[in-house]
Amino acid sequence: MIEETDFSVERKLVHLSDGARITLRRWGGAKPLRIVISHGNGLAIDGFTAFGRELMNHFEVVAFDMRNHGQSGPGEVLDDPWPRYLTDIPEIFDAIQNSFGQKPTHGAFHSLSSASTIMAQGLDPRPWKTLTLYEPPVPPVNNPILLDAFQSLHATLSARTRSRRRRFADPARLIASLERSQTFGGIPAPQLNRLAEAMLIRTDADPNAPWDLVCAPEMEANTFDTRRACDFYEGIARVQTPVQVVVGTTLGHDMPILIKTAELLAATFGFKVTCVEGGGHLMQLQRPNRSAEHAVRFALNR
Repeated sequence: MIEETDFSVERKLVHLSDGARITLRRWGGAKPLRIVISHGNGLAIDGFTAFGRELMNHFEVVAFDMRNHGQSGPGEVLDDPWPRYLTDIPEIFDAIQNSFGQKPTHGAFHSLSSASTIMAQGLDPRPWKTLTLYEPPVPPVNNPILLDAFQSLHATLSARTRSRRRRFADPARLIASLERSQTFGGIPAPQLNRLAEAMLIRTDADPNAPWDLVCAPEMEANTFDTRRACDFYEGIARVQTPVQVVVGTTLGHDMPILIKTAELLAATFGFKVTCVEGGGHLMQLQRPNRSAEHAVRFALNR
C-alpha cells in the first residue's frame, strides 16, 4: 500500500559491510542533479513523500530508510547504534552512486539521519555537494548547561520509548496514537497515515495477523541515548562540505531545546542557519513546501 504514489519508484536493495540491508528508492526518475533524503529515529522515509515531491521539481530524489527502519526492515537491536549509523552513511552514499550512477549529490536529512551524516562526514567524508540538516540532534558538548538539558530530554524519550507497545491490530491504532502526540501535530492526515503505515510491518502472510513496528522500541530507545554520540563531536570541525541547518520556530514547537542545540551547532562550526516558520521538529511533514524551499535554494546556489 505504501508504494502507491503519483510518481515512479525504482528500488534497489543493498547490503552494508555488516550484512544489514538498506532499501534505496529513486523517486520520480533520473535528473542531472541528485538529492538524497532520510528520516528521524523510529520513523520511515515513505512518510516524507510530500517533501520529496517538492524536491522532484529540481532533483532526482533518492530516499532511503536507516537500518531497522521502514523498508530497510527489522534488524538486530544494537546496544549502541551510533558508531554503526556513522559507518552506514558513507557506505550508503557509495551504494547510491553504484546503483543509480555517479552525479552531483546533495543531502537533505532529518534528525537521526542528519546527525549521523554530519558526524560521519567528519570521520569518513564523501563528496556531498551540500548538506541541509533539519534539527540534527548533535549533543552540544561545548555548552555543559545545554548538554545537561539535551541529555535529560533524550533520557526521557528513551525511557518512554522502552515502554511503548510494538504490536498493533491494524495501522489505524498507530495512527490514533500518533494523533494524540504533540510531536505529530500539524501533519496533514494523508501524510500522517502514510507515515504510520511505513513504520509498520506484517510479518505473517495471514491478512488477519497483527502489525509490528519495524523499528523495535528497544532500538529506538538505544538511539535516543546520545551519550556515545558525544565522542564524534570534534570531528565536525573537519567537514568541508557547505552545510545548512534548518530549525523550526519556538511557538508551538514540541522540543524547543532542539532549536537551541541546532543553532549552537551552526554557530560553532560556521554553518548557515535558517528556520521554517510554524514548523516543529517534524517540519518536513508539517510544512513540506517551505522545508523543501530551503534545501533547493541552498543546493542550487552552490
